[in-house]
Amino acid sequence: MRYLFLIILLITTFACSNHESKVSLSNPEEPTREKLRDAMRFHGILIAKQDENHEWYFMREGKRCPLFAYLKKQRNKQSNASENNS
Repeated sequence: MRYLFLIILLITTFACSNHESKVSLSNPEEPTREKLRDAMRFHGILIAKQDENHEWYFMREGKRCPLFAYLKKQRNKQSNASENNS
């Protein structure tokens, strides 16, 4: 009985461990843990949630805020700067 418990525990450990850096495997466009951590640090938050449409968001002052919207703004600024330089 003791060995059966140990075997079940080992199987569960290996089955539940995920050595990939993806947060979720349900959507191939999921951010990595590092990108998620960086976005949360940028906004100064500790909790972010994912809705049924796989969009990441956080709550600030009762309002829903998109977690990765700042990346789009940064990309737009970079593309505008590169267009102005050429």
